[in-house]
Amino acid sequence: SQVTDEMQLQKLDIFVPLADINNYLKLTEAAGRICVSQWAGPLRLGCLFNHGDHVVAVNDLQPQGVEEAYFFISRSTRKEVKLTVCRIPHSDTFHAKGCSC
Repeated sequence: SQVTDEMQLQKLDIFVPLADINNYLKLTEAAGRICVSQWAGPLRLGCLFNHGDHVVAVNDLQPQGVEEAYFFISRSTRKEVKLTVCRIPHSDTFHAKGCSC
């Protein structure tokens, strides 16, 4: 069920501690988008990402690809990184280990 209408996507700002991004988040490129392919974050952060989420900005900068997204993350001077994602409504969640969603 591909969503072609961008207006149906939810735009969210998700704040993730820098150390946790490096340890738990995997990004991949698909159909020209920077997609969240894995989130195995700690329970204290919860289930932040959904399948199909794609990153449109890192700290308000718009990366052109996965490598640039990781570069922006690595250059972040803040303890938390702001990831702006577009989400397909009602998509499946990447569950944190031991969550009670």
